[in-house]
Amino acid sequence: MNDVMGQLPRPIAERMGRMSGMAMRAIIALIDEDPDTFAALVERIGTWDDDPGRAPYPLPRYEFPIQEVLRIVSDCFTAIKERRPLPNEVVDGARGIVERLTPEEYRTQALAKLAEFSPSREPMDLSGGEDGGPVDFVVAAAAGAWLCGGAGGRMATLENIRLMLLQQTRQAESVATGAPEREQVNKISDDEALALLADLYDEDYARLIPGPRQRGPWEWDMLAVLKSHLLETPADATTPEQREELKAKLLTILQAAAATQTKSPKPTVRPVGRRVQPKRRPKRKR
Repeated sequence: MNDVMGQLPRPIAERMGRMSGMAMRAIIALIDEDPDTFAALVERIGTWDDDPGRAPYPLPRYEFPIQEVLRIVSDCFTAIKERRPLPNEVVDGARGIVERLTPEEYRTQALAKLAEFSPSREPMDLSGGEDGGPVDFVVAAAAGAWLCGGAGGRMATLENIRLMLLQQTRQAESVATGAPEREQVNKISDDEALALLADLYDEDYARLIPGPRQRGPWEWDMLAVLKSHLLETPADATTPEQREELKAKLLTILQAAAATQTKSPKPTVRPVGRRVQPKRRPKRKR
C-alpha cells in the first residue's frame, strides 16, 4: 500500500488511508463487542469530508470503506480451506452482530437488507451498489466481523486475526499521516513481545515460549495479544491497569488451552513371559 499511495496526490492518499484505517477499526470494534466505538467510527466516516479545508468528495462517502471491508471478507473466504460458509450462514452470523452491536438508527434497515439475501449458494453482494451508505457499511462490517471472529469455527485463532487487522490499520494510518517509513510502527517482533511478557512476569516465564516451529495455537495467541498492545502503546507507557488487563487476557488463553487438552490413551502393555496357547478341541469325527 505504501508504494502505491506514495504516488497519489497527498489529499487522496490521506483520505484513502484514513478510510481504510477506520474500516479496519470498525471490524475490530465489532470483534471486541464495543458498540460505542463502532458507532463513532460509522459516524466519523460519514463526516470526515466535512472537516474544514477538505475538498468536496464527489463519490459516495462510504464506498471506499465498504470496499476495504469486503476485501477482508474476501480474504476470510480464501483462508477457509474446508467447506466455506454458505450465504445463509454468513447472514445469520451478521444478523446476530447487527442486533447486538450496531447503532439503533441503522439497525432496522440493516436487518431488512440481510433479510433480502437469498439462502442459495450464490455469491453474496455486500457492496450496497453504487450508492452504498452507512447501512451498507454496517451490513458489510458485521459480515466481516463474523468471518474474522471465527466463522463458526472455520477460521484461525481470533487473536492472530485481530492482530492482522490492527497491522493493516496501522499501515493505512501511517499512509494517511505521511509518516516516513522509518518512523512507522506497523509490526512488532517476537523479541519485543517476549520482552513485554518478561516484564509482566519474569524472564524465566518468557523463556517457556518455544520457537516458531514448536509453538501451539495458545502460544501464538499470547504473542498476538502482546503485539496488539505494543502496536498501540509502547512498553514503557503501559499503565498498571493495562498490565492487569494483559495478564487477564493471557490467563484466559492459558485456561482455554488447558481445557482443550485431552489425555492421550495409555498404551497397551503386553504381558512379559511365555504365551500360553489355548487348547484346541478335537474335530468331531464324521
